[in-house]
Amino acid sequence: MVERATSAATITLLPGHSENTAEGGDALDSAIPDYDGKSLDAWFVADAATDLPDDLETVREMRKHLPEYDEGLRQYRLANELELSFSTEDGRTVVDSSVTRATNANEKPSYVGVEGEAGEENVVRDIIERDDLDWFDGKDKLRADVEGKRFESDAVREAVDGIEGVRASVLFGGSDTYIEIMREKFYELGPVEFLETTGMETEAVPAFIVQPPTMYTFLELAVMADGTSLVRVWDVSPYPKHYLYVDERKRDETEFEEGSRLEGGEWRQNENANERFGQWALEEQDLRSPFSPQIRTGYEQYLDHATSIGRYPAMAYGEDGDELTASTVATRSPPLFPW
Repeated sequence: MVERATSAATITLLPGHSENTAEGGDALDSAIPDYDGKSLDAWFVADAATDLPDDLETVREMRKHLPEYDEGLRQYRLANELELSFSTEDGRTVVDSSVTRATNANEKPSYVGVEGEAGEENVVRDIIERDDLDWFDGKDKLRADVEGKRFESDAVREAVDGIEGVRASVLFGGSDTYIEIMREKFYELGPVEFLETTGMETEAVPAFIVQPPTMYTFLELAVMADGTSLVRVWDVSPYPKHYLYVDERKRDETEFEEGSRLEGGEWRQNENANERFGQWALEEQDLRSPFSPQIRTGYEQYLDHATSIGRYPAMAYGEDGDELTASTVATRSPPLFPW
């Protein structure tokens, strides 16, 4: 009897340097447009790192320490993990009762923190701390909003050239809880009353409040009885940066360029500091996001078309087995949508 097991994980990082000005950092070092100090710099606190180590366990243990919080915060935005295992007696078939599938669905999401140290101008922090509003219960740290943003498939039995295997997928995302609450109030009150209540200016309520964008990854894992394994990350949010770990080691990553700055160190104002940020904010409005208002078949059609012209998967890693190759399994296996 031989045991086959492979684990895969995607880690989403918001690149940025230290924002602790008391220790020589920069309050705007978050790789996010500042929009003239109005609100976007109050999104996810940057992770005070521009890259992640090769070992996944080290990533899990990393913490960022900011003067405005009394505990270390997880040094990444999202983790999407999937593990498959089973037994085989002959290297060609799967023992039915041995199949197991595990995810990190029970892991608490990362905190969303309101950026900026005490005394810094920040319109979102001002709204949170107001005595006449109870939208956020006065909290300057909330868990990321992951409600309705996780889809998991069962472990599916499949065969390639007579060799059995198991495949599963997870699509998982999260968004800024503060912005989700503001979106709810925006629709509840209407644009005019929302602006009057918050004191925000019209240009500080762009598309990210009307339909908050979501950080996400669509992870799929296949393990065959002969030892072949294939991990594909079919799709990721255009922003920020994503990494693929297989069996606890870094195997692939997406590209990411930090935004440019004006002379004097400030982000370009009222302009996307990163083109992918703008793409990310607009994506929620159409079929390119699995969390868009559109129906799921629209997202499936979009992704099927994207894979046919070679744009996807966004990240991948495979290892050949005794008889099959990872590339052979890939050509026989279209995306497994987890709903």
